[in-house]
Amino acid sequence: MSKWQLKDVIMVGIVSLVFGVVYLGAVHLGVLLSTLLAPFGLAILANEFLFGIWFMAAAFAGYVLRKPGAATITEMIAALLEVFMGNFYGPIIFVSGFLQGIGTEAGFAAFRYRKFGWSSLILGALGATVTSFIWGMIRSSFLDLKWQLLLTIFVIRLLSALLFSAVLVKVVCDHLAKMGVLNSYPIAQHTRLKQSRVKG
Repeated sequence: MSKWQLKDVIMVGIVSLVFGVVYLGAVHLGVLLSTLLAPFGLAILANEFLFGIWFMAAAFAGYVLRKPGAATITEMIAALLEVFMGNFYGPIIFVSGFLQGIGTEAGFAAFRYRKFGWSSLILGALGATVTSFIWGMIRSSFLDLKWQLLLTIFVIRLLSALLFSAVLVKVVCDHLAKMGVLNSYPIAQHTRLKQSRVKG
């Protein structure tokens, strides 16, 4: 934390707040989707299609700030704010946020925080899927489900994670960096370096 600056703390706060709201919206969307899928006996899969949304704060912060702990800390704060704003799952969401943050963080840590791009984001999406899935087995009694359904849940959750916390996060962050919105952060420095190489 000694290498963190005020601007980094501010970014964590902004990202946590924005995604805390997004997460709460996703919860209500999940309830609606569950209602729509219930007649087909697929209500259990409703949240799985959206699960990657709940990994986005960690992926966003980790990709932009490129500092150890940024992904985990931001995800935990976003989860805490989500609870304060009225998530009906309660404080247990804070634990989920920690595990999802750790899983996403693993994608950046695997490259010792020296490589940031598709590889780290995809690995982070996989890590968050695994940690959240294991937590689901403990918290939601996934072990009582048939293996075919378990596999379906895992695959859908992974695809959702890849879409939201890898593809969408990278596209949005890269676009913001090119626009100059993130000029004072490491992601912008990397973007400028790439652009200079292309021009050269």
